[in-house]
Amino acid sequence: MTPLTIVLLVVAVCAMVGAIIALVAWRKARDRAHRAEAVSRDLSDQLSQAYELPQVASRLGVPNRVALVYNPSKAASDQAVPLVAQACRLFGLPEPKFYETTLEDSGLSAVQQAVDDGAQLVLVAGGDGTVRAAAKVLVNTDVQLAIIPTGTGNLLARNLELPFNDVQECIYIAFNGTVRSIDVVSLDVVYEDDTQDNLVSTVIAGAGFDAEIMHSTSDRLKAAAGWLAYTEAGVRKLRGKHHTVTVTAQDGEPRRYRVRSAMLANCGILTGGFNMVPEAVIDDGLLDVALLDPRNLVDWIQVAAAALVPKQKTTRVTTFPTRTCKMVFEEPLVAQIDGDPIPKTKEIMAEAIPRSLQVRVPAPPPTDQ
Repeated sequence: MTPLTIVLLVVAVCAMVGAIIALVAWRKARDRAHRAEAVSRDLSDQLSQAYELPQVASRLGVPNRVALVYNPSKAASDQAVPLVAQACRLFGLPEPKFYETTLEDSGLSAVQQAVDDGAQLVLVAGGDGTVRAAAKVLVNTDVQLAIIPTGTGNLLARNLELPFNDVQECIYIAFNGTVRSIDVVSLDVVYEDDTQDNLVSTVIAGAGFDAEIMHSTSDRLKAAAGWLAYTEAGVRKLRGKHHTVTVTAQDGEPRRYRVRSAMLANCGILTGGFNMVPEAVIDDGLLDVALLDPRNLVDWIQVAAAALVPKQKTTRVTTFPTRTCKMVFEEPLVAQIDGDPIPKTKEIMAEAIPRSLQVRVPAPPPTDQ
């Protein structure tokens, strides 16, 4: 092989190597360009979504005008106020308005003022009394209710499977959840002194044993032990007298019962996981009457087992559904509505208002395709 041939061969090999290197470099440059283009496109999409947040909020069904009603003495309120303001900014909504409850008014006036000011979504940070006050104002309106449970019982929140003591998650549900229409029970109450009042219940109202527990539970013990304080009061009130009540259901004849407790349920889950009225459904357009008639300790055990074990029945609890119900007590009894004690009562006229309250609840999990 001549020197010239060797030189030409070396030059050819170098050219081939150079071509391969150039091809590899070109491919890498092309890939980098594609990646840069993809990143730029994604960033552009994200920026577009940022400018379209009001449309995103609209697709999620979040109303434009938001209000927060809260108890300023609760520690959770300090967390809720900035989080609600931040959520409105993230969704491109107007700044929310804030309304404080007072010792004299658990929320009725504050919620009414929020509605008068044009609120379309009212978040309520409070206990069952504040939630019930909000329900009284918002029933049969298009204004939506979002619950931030900060009370002891949090009964409606339990029945709607909302998280307890998690302000951030509840606010997330308020803005990212879905709307559920639930029933509300209207109550016309006649007190011992013949004065009358119209109240609402979202969970369960009653007179007798259940109300005795609410009336006798220590506020200091509730603050220290939470819902377990009701257990202590229940044990103390376990032994007591039966009462006569005349019950008239819709289109029915009056019937007399001897009971320890007479209840009107929109839904049945209570603190501690007790489901006192498993038949009650929160959006079926009906209320459920529950009449408790335990006579001894064995009967009470049966009642407790029926409240804890699904489909467990006991003959000591009579239940039936109805649209309306009138209860007349032979002697005035202490009563309660959604865990809040009310004065001794002579008569209660109850009526279910079907799907009259719009509540924000967790969105259902996506189904697999």
